[in-house]
Amino acid sequence: MKAAVFYGAKDFRIENIEDPKIEPEDILIKVKAAGICGSDLHSYKEGIFSRRGFVMGHEIAGEVVEVGTKVKGIKVGDRVSPMTYGMFDISGACGKCFWCTRGQPQWCSSVGHKACGECGPCKSGEWWLCESNQRHMLMGYSRNGGYAEFAYVPYAKLGFNVFKIPDNLSYAEASFLDPVTGAYKWVNQGEPKSWETGVVTGLGTIGLAVMQVLKLYVSKVIVSDVSEKRLKLAKELGADVVINAAKEDPLKKVMELTGTGRSFSGKGGGCADIVMECSGVPFVLQQAVEMVRTGGRIVLVGLFEHDVSLNMNHIIHKQISLISSFSPGKQPGNVDIREALELMAEGKVKVKPMISHEFPLDQTMEGFEIQTKADESVKVIIKP
Repeated sequence: MKAAVFYGAKDFRIENIEDPKIEPEDILIKVKAAGICGSDLHSYKEGIFSRRGFVMGHEIAGEVVEVGTKVKGIKVGDRVSPMTYGMFDISGACGKCFWCTRGQPQWCSSVGHKACGECGPCKSGEWWLCESNQRHMLMGYSRNGGYAEFAYVPYAKLGFNVFKIPDNLSYAEASFLDPVTGAYKWVNQGEPKSWETGVVTGLGTIGLAVMQVLKLYVSKVIVSDVSEKRLKLAKELGADVVINAAKEDPLKKVMELTGTGRSFSGKGGGCADIVMECSGVPFVLQQAVEMVRTGGRIVLVGLFEHDVSLNMNHIIHKQISLISSFSPGKQPGNVDIREALELMAEGKVKVKPMISHEFPLDQTMEGFEIQTKADESVKVIIKP
Protein backbone atom coordinates (compact mmCIF):
# COMPACT_ATOMS: atom_id res chain seq x y z
CA MET A 1 0.00 0.00 0.00
CA LYS A 2 0.98 3.63 -0.38
CA ALA A 3 1.93 5.55 2.77
CA ALA A 4 3.52 8.82 3.87
CA VAL A 5 6.55 7.63 5.85
CA PHE A 6 8.18 10.00 8.34
CA TYR A 7 11.99 10.32 8.20
CA GLY A 8 12.60 13.46 10.24
CA ALA A 9 11.80 17.16 10.43
CA LYS A 10 10.04 18.25 7.23
CA ASP A 11 10.73 14.89 5.64
CA PHE A 12 7.78 12.72 4.62
CA ARG A 13 8.30 10.31 1.75
CA ILE A 14 5.52 8.62 -0.19
CA GLU A 15 6.48 4.95 -0.34
CA ASN A 16 4.94 1.58 -1.02
CA ILE A 17 5.01 -0.47 2.15
CA GLU A 18 3.58 -3.86 3.05
CA ASP A 19 -0.20 -4.03 3.52
CA PRO A 20 -1.27 -4.64 7.13
CA LYS A 21 -2.18 -8.25 7.86
CA ILE A 22 -4.97 -8.89 10.32
CA GLU A 23 -5.45 -11.66 12.86
CA PRO A 24 -8.82 -13.13 13.95
CA GLU A 25 -9.37 -10.36 16.55
CA ASP A 26 -8.63 -7.50 14.13
CA ILE A 27 -10.25 -5.37 11.45
CA LEU A 28 -8.73 -3.66 8.40
CA ILE A 29 -9.86 -0.18 7.43
CA LYS A 30 -9.59 1.69 4.14
CA VAL A 31 -8.60 5.14 5.37
CA LYS A 32 -10.90 7.83 4.00
CA ALA A 33 -9.70 10.80 6.07
CA ALA A 34 -6.83 11.49 8.47
CA GLY A 35 -6.50 14.81 10.28
CA ILE A 36 -3.16 16.45 10.99
CA CYS A 37 -2.88 16.75 14.77
CA GLY A 38 -0.81 19.30 16.64
CA SER A 39 1.37 16.51 18.03
CA ASP A 40 2.10 15.40 14.45
CA LEU A 41 2.95 19.00 13.61
CA HIS A 42 5.58 19.09 16.36
CA SER A 43 7.17 16.05 14.72
CA TYR A 44 7.08 17.71 11.32
CA LYS A 45 8.63 20.97 12.51
CA GLU A 46 11.15 19.73 15.07
CA GLY A 47 11.56 15.99 14.45
CA ILE A 48 10.34 15.23 17.99
CA PHE A 49 7.64 12.87 19.32
CA SER A 50 8.14 10.47 16.39
CA ARG A 51 10.83 8.45 14.69
CA ARG A 52 12.27 7.51 11.34
CA GLY A 53 10.44 4.87 9.31
CA PHE A 54 7.07 5.43 11.00
CA VAL A 55 3.62 6.25 9.59
CA MET A 56 1.87 8.85 11.75
CA GLY A 57 -1.82 9.70 11.80
CA HIS A 58 -4.17 8.89 14.67
CA GLU A 59 -7.20 11.05 13.80
CA ILE A 60 -8.76 8.77 11.23
CA ALA A 61 -12.03 7.56 9.78
CA GLY A 62 -12.66 4.98 7.12
CA GLU A 63 -14.51 1.97 5.77
CA VAL A 64 -14.10 -1.55 7.10
CA VAL A 65 -12.78 -3.79 4.31
CA GLU A 66 -11.83 -6.92 6.25
CA VAL A 67 -13.04 -8.40 9.54
CA GLY A 68 -11.35 -11.06 11.64
CA THR A 69 -13.31 -14.21 12.41
CA LYS A 70 -13.49 -13.47 16.14
CA VAL A 71 -14.71 -9.87 15.80
CA LYS A 72 -18.32 -9.20 16.80
CA GLY A 73 -20.68 -6.39 15.81
CA ILE A 74 -18.50 -5.03 12.99
CA LYS A 75 -18.93 -5.93 9.33
CA VAL A 76 -17.36 -5.10 5.97
CA GLY A 77 -18.70 -1.79 4.70
CA ASP A 78 -19.21 -0.20 8.12
CA ARG A 79 -18.16 3.44 8.39
CA VAL A 80 -16.01 3.67 11.50
CA SER A 81 -13.51 5.71 13.45
CA PRO A 82 -10.93 3.64 15.35
CA MET A 83 -9.91 5.13 18.66
CA THR A 84 -6.99 4.21 20.88
CA TYR A 85 -7.54 7.26 23.09
CA GLY A 86 -6.70 5.97 26.56
CA MET A 87 -7.35 2.44 25.34
CA PHE A 88 -4.36 0.31 26.33
CA ASP A 89 -3.84 -3.39 25.72
CA ILE A 90 -3.40 -4.59 29.29
CA SER A 91 -4.28 -8.23 28.71
CA GLY A 92 -0.81 -9.36 29.82
CA ALA A 93 -0.61 -7.30 33.02
CA CYS A 94 0.60 -9.30 36.01
CA GLY A 95 -1.75 -7.71 38.55
CA LYS A 96 0.88 -7.75 41.29
CA CYS A 97 3.66 -5.28 40.43
CA PHE A 98 4.10 -1.65 41.56
CA TRP A 99 2.08 -0.27 38.62
CA CYS A 100 -0.69 -2.86 38.68
CA THR A 101 -1.34 -2.35 42.38
CA ARG A 102 -1.66 1.40 41.77
CA GLY A 103 -4.24 1.11 39.03
CA GLN A 104 -1.84 1.79 36.14
CA PRO A 105 -1.42 -1.65 34.52
CA GLN A 106 -0.43 -0.10 31.17
CA TRP A 107 3.07 0.41 32.67
CA CYS A 108 3.42 -3.19 33.84
CA SER A 109 6.58 -4.76 32.39
CA SER A 110 4.53 -7.80 31.40
CA VAL A 111 2.35 -5.75 29.05
CA GLY A 112 3.34 -5.61 25.41
CA HIS A 113 5.39 -7.95 23.32
CA LYS A 114 8.97 -7.95 22.21
CA ALA A 115 10.06 -7.79 18.60
CA CYS A 116 10.40 -11.19 16.96
CA GLY A 117 14.00 -10.70 15.77
CA GLU A 118 13.36 -12.68 12.61
CA CYS A 119 11.32 -10.46 10.26
CA GLY A 120 12.72 -8.01 7.70
CA PRO A 121 12.44 -4.89 9.88
CA CYS A 122 14.06 -6.67 12.83
CA LYS A 123 16.99 -7.89 10.73
CA SER A 124 17.52 -4.42 9.28
CA GLY A 125 17.58 -2.90 12.76
CA GLU A 126 14.12 -1.29 12.55
CA TRP A 127 12.65 -3.42 15.34
CA TRP A 128 9.89 -0.85 16.03
CA LEU A 129 8.30 -1.83 12.70
CA CYS A 130 8.09 -5.49 13.68
CA GLU A 131 4.52 -6.75 13.45
CA SER A 132 4.84 -8.56 16.79
CA ASN A 133 5.73 -5.27 18.44
CA GLN A 134 3.36 -3.05 16.48
CA ARG A 135 0.16 -4.82 17.51
CA HIS A 136 0.50 -3.65 21.08
CA MET A 137 1.25 0.01 20.39
CA LEU A 138 -1.06 3.00 19.91
CA MET A 139 -2.11 3.74 16.33
CA GLY A 140 -0.33 6.73 14.87
CA TYR A 141 1.87 7.15 17.94
CA SER A 142 3.95 3.98 18.03
CA ARG A 143 2.10 1.74 15.60
CA ASN A 144 1.69 2.73 11.94
CA GLY A 145 -1.32 4.99 11.54
CA GLY A 146 -3.58 6.74 9.10
CA TYR A 147 -1.34 8.57 6.63
CA ALA A 148 -1.66 5.46 4.48
CA GLU A 149 -4.21 3.71 2.32
CA PHE A 150 -5.02 1.13 4.99
CA ALA A 151 -4.79 0.83 8.77
CA TYR A 152 -5.70 -2.01 11.07
CA VAL A 153 -7.18 -2.17 14.55
CA PRO A 154 -5.95 -5.08 16.69
CA TYR A 155 -8.38 -6.59 19.18
CA ALA A 156 -11.21 -4.60 17.60
CA LYS A 157 -14.18 -4.15 19.89
CA LEU A 158 -17.20 -2.08 18.97
CA GLY A 159 -17.82 0.69 21.49
CA PHE A 160 -14.36 0.29 23.01
CA ASN A 161 -11.77 1.04 20.34
CA VAL A 162 -14.00 1.13 17.24
CA PHE A 163 -16.99 3.46 16.85
CA LYS A 164 -19.53 3.58 14.05
CA ILE A 165 -19.91 6.93 12.33
CA PRO A 166 -23.40 8.49 12.45
CA ASP A 167 -25.00 8.94 9.04
CA ASN A 168 -24.99 12.73 9.29
CA LEU A 169 -21.20 12.94 9.67
CA SER A 170 -18.81 12.70 6.72
CA TYR A 171 -15.54 10.79 6.96
CA ALA A 172 -13.67 14.09 7.24
CA GLU A 173 -15.91 15.23 10.10
CA ALA A 174 -15.65 11.86 11.83
CA SER A 175 -11.84 12.14 11.82
CA PHE A 176 -12.29 14.83 14.50
CA LEU A 177 -13.46 12.23 17.03
CA ASP A 178 -10.01 12.03 18.65
CA PRO A 179 -9.54 15.79 19.27
CA VAL A 180 -13.17 16.30 20.32
CA THR A 181 -12.88 13.41 22.76
CA GLY A 182 -9.76 15.03 24.15
CA ALA A 183 -11.51 18.38 24.43
CA TYR A 184 -14.44 16.79 26.25
CA LYS A 185 -12.17 15.01 28.72
CA TRP A 186 -9.90 18.00 29.35
CA VAL A 187 -12.73 20.44 29.95
CA ASN A 188 -14.25 18.05 32.47
CA GLN A 189 -10.88 17.69 34.19
CA GLY A 190 -11.14 21.42 34.91
CA GLU A 191 -14.46 20.85 36.73
CA PRO A 192 -16.23 23.86 35.17
CA LYS A 193 -19.22 25.49 36.90
CA SER A 194 -22.16 27.25 35.24
CA TRP A 195 -21.34 30.64 36.82
CA GLU A 196 -17.64 30.61 35.90
CA THR A 197 -15.54 32.33 33.26
CA GLY A 198 -13.12 30.28 31.18
CA VAL A 199 -10.20 31.31 28.99
CA VAL A 200 -8.87 29.29 26.07
CA THR A 201 -5.37 30.18 24.85
CA GLY A 202 -4.43 28.87 21.41
CA LEU A 203 -7.05 28.20 18.73
CA GLY A 204 -5.86 25.28 16.68
CA THR A 205 -8.28 22.41 16.20
CA ILE A 206 -7.89 21.42 19.85
CA GLY A 207 -8.42 24.95 21.14
CA LEU A 208 -11.52 25.46 19.00
CA ALA A 209 -12.95 22.13 20.13
CA VAL A 210 -12.13 22.92 23.76
CA MET A 211 -13.80 26.31 23.40
CA GLN A 212 -17.02 24.76 22.10
CA VAL A 213 -17.15 22.14 24.85
CA LEU A 214 -16.31 24.68 27.56
CA LYS A 215 -19.09 26.94 26.29
CA LEU A 216 -21.58 24.20 27.20
CA TYR A 217 -20.57 24.41 30.87
CA VAL A 218 -19.63 27.98 31.83
CA SER A 219 -21.25 31.42 31.56
CA LYS A 220 -18.52 33.13 29.52
CA VAL A 221 -15.64 31.96 27.32
CA ILE A 222 -12.75 34.24 26.38
CA VAL A 223 -10.30 33.10 23.69
CA SER A 224 -6.89 34.33 22.65
CA ASP A 225 -4.74 33.71 19.57
CA VAL A 226 -2.65 35.61 17.00
CA SER A 227 -4.50 34.32 13.91
CA GLU A 228 -7.33 36.51 12.63
CA LYS A 229 -8.68 33.54 10.69
CA ARG A 230 -8.96 31.38 13.78
CA LEU A 231 -10.30 34.21 15.96
CA LYS A 232 -13.04 34.92 13.43
CA LEU A 233 -13.99 31.24 13.39
CA ALA A 234 -13.98 31.10 17.20
CA LYS A 235 -16.45 33.98 17.30
CA GLU A 236 -18.68 32.23 14.77
CA LEU A 237 -18.56 29.04 16.86
CA GLY A 238 -19.69 30.76 20.04
CA ALA A 239 -16.79 32.46 21.83
CA ASP A 240 -18.03 35.41 23.89
CA VAL A 241 -14.84 37.47 23.64
CA VAL A 242 -11.94 37.10 21.21
CA ILE A 243 -8.52 38.62 21.87
CA ASN A 244 -5.96 39.12 19.13
CA ALA A 245 -2.73 38.62 21.08
CA ALA A 246 -0.79 40.23 18.23
CA LYS A 247 -2.63 43.51 18.78
CA GLU A 248 -3.44 43.67 22.49
CA ASP A 249 -2.22 42.21 25.76
CA PRO A 250 -4.40 39.18 26.61
CA LEU A 251 -3.60 39.48 30.34
CA LYS A 252 -4.71 43.10 30.51
CA LYS A 253 -7.87 42.26 28.58
CA VAL A 254 -8.71 39.32 30.87
CA MET A 255 -8.17 41.58 33.91
CA GLU A 256 -10.46 44.18 32.37
CA LEU A 257 -13.15 41.55 31.80
CA THR A 258 -12.86 39.55 35.04
CA GLY A 259 -11.44 41.98 37.58
CA THR A 260 -8.16 42.24 39.48
CA GLY A 261 -7.26 39.22 41.53
CA ARG A 262 -6.00 38.83 45.10
CA SER A 263 -3.66 36.26 46.59
CA PHE A 264 -1.06 35.79 49.30
CA SER A 265 1.29 37.55 46.88
CA GLY A 266 -0.93 40.63 46.97
CA LYS A 267 -3.16 42.14 44.31
CA GLY A 268 -2.68 41.51 40.61
CA GLY A 269 -3.59 39.34 37.68
CA GLY A 270 -7.06 38.37 36.56
CA CYS A 271 -9.97 36.41 37.96
CA ALA A 272 -10.59 33.78 35.30
CA ASP A 273 -11.82 30.58 36.94
CA ILE A 274 -10.32 28.19 34.39
CA VAL A 275 -7.62 28.60 31.75
CA MET A 276 -7.39 25.90 29.09
CA GLU A 277 -3.83 26.30 27.80
CA CYS A 278 -3.83 24.91 24.26
CA SER A 279 -1.03 26.87 22.61
CA GLY A 280 2.09 25.14 23.92
CA VAL A 281 3.85 28.53 23.95
CA PRO A 282 5.94 29.17 27.11
CA PHE A 283 5.07 32.87 27.42
CA VAL A 284 1.35 32.09 27.08
CA LEU A 285 1.52 29.64 29.99
CA GLN A 286 3.28 32.28 32.06
CA GLN A 287 0.41 34.64 31.27
CA ALA A 288 -2.13 31.94 32.14
CA VAL A 289 -0.70 31.83 35.67
CA GLU A 290 -1.49 35.54 35.93
CA MET A 291 -4.91 35.32 34.27
CA VAL A 292 -6.36 32.69 36.60
CA ARG A 293 -7.85 33.64 39.97
CA THR A 294 -6.57 32.40 43.30
CA GLY A 295 -7.87 28.86 43.68
CA GLY A 296 -8.41 28.58 39.93
CA ARG A 297 -7.42 25.80 37.55
CA ILE A 298 -5.11 25.63 34.55
CA VAL A 299 -5.49 22.59 32.30
CA LEU A 300 -2.26 21.95 30.40
CA VAL A 301 -3.44 20.75 26.99
CA GLY A 302 -0.83 21.93 24.49
CA LEU A 303 2.55 20.23 24.23
CA PHE A 304 5.64 22.44 24.55
CA GLU A 305 8.63 22.32 22.22
CA HIS A 306 10.76 24.28 24.72
CA ASP A 307 11.20 24.47 28.49
CA VAL A 308 9.00 26.87 30.46
CA SER A 309 10.21 29.08 33.32
CA LEU A 310 7.54 29.54 36.00
CA ASN A 311 7.44 31.41 39.32
CA MET A 312 6.52 28.46 41.52
CA ASN A 313 6.08 30.58 44.67
CA HIS A 314 3.48 32.62 42.81
CA ILE A 315 1.67 29.42 41.81
CA ILE A 316 1.77 28.23 45.43
CA HIS A 317 0.54 31.57 46.80
CA LYS A 318 -2.30 31.64 44.28
CA GLN A 319 -3.28 28.06 45.14
CA ILE A 320 -3.46 27.20 41.45
CA SER A 321 -4.25 23.67 40.34
CA LEU A 322 -2.11 22.66 37.34
CA ILE A 323 -3.84 19.75 35.61
CA SER A 324 -2.09 17.53 33.06
CA SER A 325 -4.15 16.60 30.01
CA PHE A 326 -2.55 13.15 30.30
CA SER A 327 -4.09 12.61 33.74
CA PRO A 328 -6.92 10.08 33.97
CA GLY A 329 -10.33 11.42 33.05
CA LYS A 330 -13.41 11.53 35.25
CA GLN A 331 -14.83 8.41 33.57
CA PRO A 332 -13.65 5.51 31.36
CA GLY A 333 -12.13 6.57 28.06
CA ASN A 334 -14.70 4.81 25.89
CA VAL A 335 -17.49 6.69 27.68
CA ASP A 336 -15.75 9.99 26.84
CA ILE A 337 -15.55 8.85 23.22
CA ARG A 338 -19.23 7.96 22.97
CA GLU A 339 -20.29 11.25 24.52
CA ALA A 340 -17.94 13.26 22.28
CA LEU A 341 -19.34 11.49 19.21
CA GLU A 342 -22.85 12.41 20.36
CA LEU A 343 -21.86 16.07 20.72
CA MET A 344 -20.57 16.03 17.14
CA ALA A 345 -23.63 14.24 15.75
CA GLU A 346 -25.99 16.67 17.51
CA GLY A 347 -24.06 19.70 16.26
CA LYS A 348 -23.19 20.89 19.76
CA VAL A 349 -19.55 20.75 18.72
CA LYS A 350 -19.28 21.85 15.09
CA VAL A 351 -16.27 20.43 13.29
CA LYS A 352 -17.01 21.00 9.60
CA PRO A 353 -16.26 24.76 9.78
CA MET A 354 -12.77 23.91 11.05
CA ILE A 355 -11.79 22.04 7.86
CA SER A 356 -9.76 24.57 5.90
CA HIS A 357 -7.84 22.28 3.52
CA GLU A 358 -7.90 18.74 2.14
CA PHE A 359 -4.95 17.08 0.42
CA PRO A 360 -4.45 13.68 -1.22
CA LEU A 361 -1.89 11.33 0.32
CA ASP A 362 0.68 12.21 -2.37
CA GLN A 363 0.65 15.81 -1.07
CA THR A 364 1.12 15.05 2.62
CA MET A 365 4.16 17.34 2.81
CA GLU A 366 2.15 20.20 1.31
CA GLY A 367 -0.61 19.51 3.81
CA PHE A 368 1.78 19.67 6.75
CA GLU A 369 3.38 22.83 5.44
CA ILE A 370 0.06 24.67 5.18
CA GLN A 371 -0.91 23.38 8.65
CA THR A 372 2.12 25.23 10.06
CA LYS A 373 0.65 28.54 8.83
CA ALA A 374 -1.87 29.57 11.46
CA ASP A 375 -2.94 32.63 9.51
CA GLU A 376 -3.95 30.48 6.53
CA SER A 377 -5.21 27.19 7.95
CA VAL A 378 -7.26 25.69 10.76
CA LYS A 379 -7.51 21.95 10.12
CA VAL A 380 -5.86 20.07 7.29
CA ILE A 381 -7.24 16.67 6.31
CA ILE A 382 -5.23 14.07 4.39
CA LYS A 383 -7.44 11.87 2.17
CA PRO A 384 -5.58 8.71 1.04
